Amino acid sequence: MEVIKGKLVVVPTKNKKDDELQISFVTKKGMSITAKIVRSKLHQYLASQPLDKLDGIEVDLEIESGQPKRIRPVGKPWNDTQNQPSPRDNSGQVSKEIPKKVNSENSQLKTVHQSSSATQKAKTSNISGNFHNPYNFVPALPRNTNEVKNSELGDRIPSGHASYQDDLWSGKISVTLTTVTPLLIPDAANITQNEPLPVTDAANITENGQKHKTYDIRMVDGKPYLPPTSIKGMLRSAYEAVTNSRLSVFSNHNKRLFYRMSAGDGLSLVPARIEGDGIKLMFGTTSDIPKWDSQRQRWRIPSNTMYAAWLPRYRRNGNLNQNIIHGEHVNVWLELYQKQKKGGSTTIFQYWLVREIVPFSHSLGNQPAQGENYHSHISTGKMIKTHGYVCLTNRNIKNKHDERVFFSCNNSNYIQCEKSFSHLIENWQYLISNYQEIHMDQGRCDDLEWSRHVIGGKTEQKLTNGTLCYAYVEMNEKGNLVVKRLYPVMISRAIFDLPPESLLSPDLNKQEKDIRKLKPAVKLEDLSPADRVFGWVNQDGRGSYKGQLRISFVKCESDSPLKKFNKEPFENGLPLAILGQPKPEQIRFYVAKNVDGEPLTVQAKSEGYQKDKKQGLRGRKVYPHHQLPPEYWITDSGTIEVDDRYREYIRCDKKKDKQNRTINAWIKPQVKFSFSIEVINLSTVELGALIWLLSLRNDQYHRLGSAKPLGFGSVKLHIEDTDLRTGKQWQEFYSSLITINKPEQAIIINNSKENFFKVVESVYGKSFQDVSFIAAFLQAAQGFNKPIHYPRITKAPKPEGESFEWFVENENGRPGRNPRRLNLPSLTEDECLYLDPTEPKETR
Repeated sequence: MEVIKGKLVVVPTKNKKDDELQISFVTKKGMSITAKIVRSKLHQYLASQPLDKLDGIEVDLEIESGQPKRIRPVGKPWNDTQNQPSPRDNSGQVSKEIPKKVNSENSQLKTVHQSSSATQKAKTSNISGNFHNPYNFVPALPRNTNEVKNSELGDRIPSGHASYQDDLWSGKISVTLTTVTPLLIPDAANITQNEPLPVTDAANITENGQKHKTYDIRMVDGKPYLPPTSIKGMLRSAYEAVTNSRLSVFSNHNKRLFYRMSAGDGLSLVPARIEGDGIKLMFGTTSDIPKWDSQRQRWRIPSNTMYAAWLPRYRRNGNLNQNIIHGEHVNVWLELYQKQKKGGSTTIFQYWLVREIVPFSHSLGNQPAQGENYHSHISTGKMIKTHGYVCLTNRNIKNKHDERVFFSCNNSNYIQCEKSFSHLIENWQYLISNYQEIHMDQGRCDDLEWSRHVIGGKTEQKLTNGTLCYAYVEMNEKGNLVVKRLYPVMISRAIFDLPPESLLSPDLNKQEKDIRKLKPAVKLEDLSPADRVFGWVNQDGRGSYKGQLRISFVKCESDSPLKKFNKEPFENGLPLAILGQPKPEQIRFYVAKNVDGEPLTVQAKSEGYQKDKKQGLRGRKVYPHHQLPPEYWITDSGTIEVDDRYREYIRCDKKKDKQNRTINAWIKPQVKFSFSIEVINLSTVELGALIWLLSLRNDQYHRLGSAKPLGFGSVKLHIEDTDLRTGKQWQEFYSSLITINKPEQAIIINNSKENFFKVVESVYGKSFQDVSFIAAFLQAAQGFNKPIHYPRITKAPKPEGESFEWFVENENGRPGRNPRRLNLPSLTEDECLYLDPTEPKETR
């Protein structure tokens, strides 16, 4: 049909959400037509744009039965790879029609295209939220069922390489790789680094004493060099996911992680002093532990009165005896104050303020006069005379004005801890050692100091007689108080109950049994499909296996494959945005509520990595494809002005420091590479999984190279030719003196894929596309058309990243706003994350 020109028009209404989209055009007979259209009639790129961005855009269209059809950007075909499903199948629906040639332009398997119900839903529905996280997880389901053990998805000794085995597949697969988004293959051996900085400029010095790193693309003979190991690693990660194999690497996850307590959790603690082999709880003027208010979701202390007295130490005036040292036994006059809401008389809490203090061996003078009110702190005039212990933690935060005096008017709160004391000592040492390790060689600014336990060395790691601390206390079934944890400060780092490794093997007494069969294999008979096909190395250095495939040299087939940054405004390279580091202590992203990898649903972050919760890990980390328009990437002829969606990959102030890296070039989109895969002795199922990964749908991509969270490295794989035969067929080929034609390759490919689909369906009891790890993998490969970036609280990216602000608000809220406590949604959920991770208090 003839293509004509048109223009999109947005017709505003009173309610912006109801704005209409229309198209105006002139027919071949000269008639001016304006018609209402719906987004589903638009090319995928147009349909993904905000409505207000479509107003006034010129388009191409066709007229069919008097109606506008196939509305797309000017110059684009309707059936390009961004808008039309590939004839290749993902769904497990195998066509009976078999093409005669595999290496022709029309060699793709003619199959009925069906997206998985989960991925299709995620693609077409109105997803709530503002953005997707750059990483997510494909569930890693337990593999200890009889169905898995008795199938080709289970563990067994590999087939070996000594000879072609009669019923197993060997041969060659020729593949083309095409870049879809820019690809970064950094030349790590030839990094450019700035000159070492003076030691005084500690904020910009990296761990090796250098400042900022700049990378070139790795080149061989004037073309980009794509290592075969990179291809193999990419395929192996995908193969692990879609066969639910063992994790190839899972090391350094056997230690418990830490998290920072929220300010509200500080109210759950009681001041304490170690005395002999027990602990004295210092309840102040009360005699009970804090209680959890489930209705208001907060801790409440008895009588709303703080346990420890406030000791003026860093005030502009009115500081008391500065010669008093930490841990000193003292006599004090205390005055009761009330902290009230501004502009009202409602008391938020009460506390005792130290008015006079002397060493315990000295006598106090007469009761002082009533103190003055200050700001919203109101004196009640009530005073008491008592004794206690000074707890100094140093001026470790801005605006800190007081230290604490632990005291107790009830001397009966002594807990004998003989049975649990060793556990408390072990946890204390582990916690303080971590504090000191993470703050090693870090300075403080603004006249602040590190807390005493951070700079106190090994002395502070010991829980000895006279140590002052804070205790989390519970009451057992007998009505006795039990100390569960000890902390150095009121708002402290805390330790999770379990290390991440334990969520893979929940039987803590039998870690070596690998209960869920997900930990890396330790011997040949434990090799899962990915181990057998791609190879295996024992993490303890006690064995290895070569694998059943080999990737050949990868050749760049394109001319002018690089986009170089040596002109304005990037004449010294393009500074990338800051990349995040894995933070498994963020339980709402990394911990699952069950072994199926479903998102965690808990109120407090302390509920992650817990005993007796039957929790799991979210699964295998993946980086979903970024569905971005071509103009998002800087091209040779393109503009470099930042568009409304922001170029997330550029550090927005172009700053270069230790937090980010600079690139001198990237491999451009639509650059082609070719390579071959040689396989030996693969079972039909093993081959089928590999073939399927090499022939994903046209709008589904693998991820390769560096900076994948920023959108780099989406690539398309395509099978160009195959020569696959069983061992018996190869024997006939080499034994014959005449030419033997290779078997019908399309049938082999179809049958192997069908066998893989059937085994997955049989083992996991669902249609192939609805098995959780298959659906999640396909959604990651397809990606999302909403913004993808690290969590932040602003629409525009910040130069320093500052993701921590989002996580703090998500957990604790802010004035007038409650935290949403958002968890990372599953890949197949119709949900995004919100820029504002809080909500008004009245909505809760």
